[in-house]
Amino acid sequence: MNDRTLRVFSVLPLLVAASACDPESQGWEETSGDATGGVPELVAAQADLFGAPGAQSNAWADADGDGDLDLFVGFRGAPNRLYRNDRGVFVDVAEASGLADQAETRAAAWGDYDLDGDPDLYVGYASAEQPNRLYRNDRADGFVDVAEELGVSRGGVTRQPSWVDFDGDGDVDLFVAFRDGPNALFVNEDGVFTDEAAERGIADPRRTVGAAWFDMDGDADLDLFVANQNGDEDGVFVNEEGRFRDVAAEWGMNQPGRTEEQGSVGVAVSDFDNDGDLDLFVASYGPDVLWENQGDGRFVDAAPGTPLAGDHHSVAAAWGDVDNDGWVDLYVNTFVAGEPEARDFLFRNRGNGVFEDVTPASVLQRGSSHGVTRADFDFDGDLDLSLANNDPAGAHPLYLNRLAAAAGERSLQVGVVDREGRWSRTGATVRLERESDGYVTTRLMPTGGGYSSQGMVPAHFGLPPGEGPLSITVAWFENGGARNATISGVQASQFRGQWLMLQLGVD
Repeated sequence: MNDRTLRVFSVLPLLVAASACDPESQGWEETSGDATGGVPELVAAQADLFGAPGAQSNAWADADGDGDLDLFVGFRGAPNRLYRNDRGVFVDVAEASGLADQAETRAAAWGDYDLDGDPDLYVGYASAEQPNRLYRNDRADGFVDVAEELGVSRGGVTRQPSWVDFDGDGDVDLFVAFRDGPNALFVNEDGVFTDEAAERGIADPRRTVGAAWFDMDGDADLDLFVANQNGDEDGVFVNEEGRFRDVAAEWGMNQPGRTEEQGSVGVAVSDFDNDGDLDLFVASYGPDVLWENQGDGRFVDAAPGTPLAGDHHSVAAAWGDVDNDGWVDLYVNTFVAGEPEARDFLFRNRGNGVFEDVTPASVLQRGSSHGVTRADFDFDGDLDLSLANNDPAGAHPLYLNRLAAAAGERSLQVGVVDREGRWSRTGATVRLERESDGYVTTRLMPTGGGYSSQGMVPAHFGLPPGEGPLSITVAWFENGGARNATISGVQASQFRGQWLMLQLGVD
């Protein structure tokens, strides 16, 4: 975390800090308009800068440690870009930082593998002939590729990478999905990695494109859902003391009988029905799927009968409460070869399983195809939208969410770090409750999603109208057991323009 903005005012096992800055001091504009929580206007920011074609993966992190979010975008046919965020204005610093790779980039994941407090970047490529890279963040000296010396340079047709602490030993390990061979699980031991996927039962040889790590069976550790393409069945690998067993068929989540042209692609995890557990959306070639968590290790497809079951040739998706009404909405992007304006979909969540297509005209004018990620980069309380269209006529627009200021204030953003302030708690669940009206919802500290990307961003909570203090409970897995910590009496208004940072430790 940034020493300039960190203010600790509680004690272990759960420390509370405020991170980032007041938007007025940063020079960002307040928004105006309808304050009723209506669908916000999305406006393209710095259109010329974000107009280059060929973008595929995109991921946010505070790469330079100045307290705001920067954006990495991976390309094909053009050098990769790292957009440094300077008070809401972006500048491409990839070349100066050592990240302007020109090989076709399909995957990107931010994670602090060496626990030095800053985000490092794993980059995966489209060709098996190009070794993947792990860029150590040396801050002022830029990024240095250390993949070969650390044992993670294996190449392949790379898709979803995820930094996760699957074994609960306090550091982040690296999972990598490959479309052309068995998936890898590089176990981190003092900053050196060994691929133990085969011996741990997770070296799925099917054509994996998407993956999501979260606690699927309620035992606190991280399980893995893999989205497989070209007719391959999906996998659900439950974590049993660091070894994995595929229960997808047993749970009815394998999707058998698909044709070679069908398959699962991108995944997105959130609590769409506000029942306190995490659900899973699977963007697909074929009907999309919404796996609703029943809370007892069972999932049912809730998409049929809703617009979410459409067959859009979907590639990726991202949940996020774009109107701050307390229900996460869903952005789904599509890919049709040769159609750069194949339309995307923004589905507003009305609650009780009701979704409506409210895609703004500004997005329809610049269709997407692959990358999709949301983050509040300007600290106004609402979620902005980054897209990546790899068509030769596409772009990678960044859309400002012009939600009314009053609605933007109805939000809370929560980051979770370890007791030393390091971002090693990916996969932790953050549950928010408001006692005055019984409102409850849960978020996941990101483990990967969108299109083969993973960011280091706080969990965003839009809040429905209402008053009263909030309780925040964080659950995570450490030292072989379930851990949780709760802080009560949180007033969201105290964290306007800031992140509520929770430092988690064990006494």
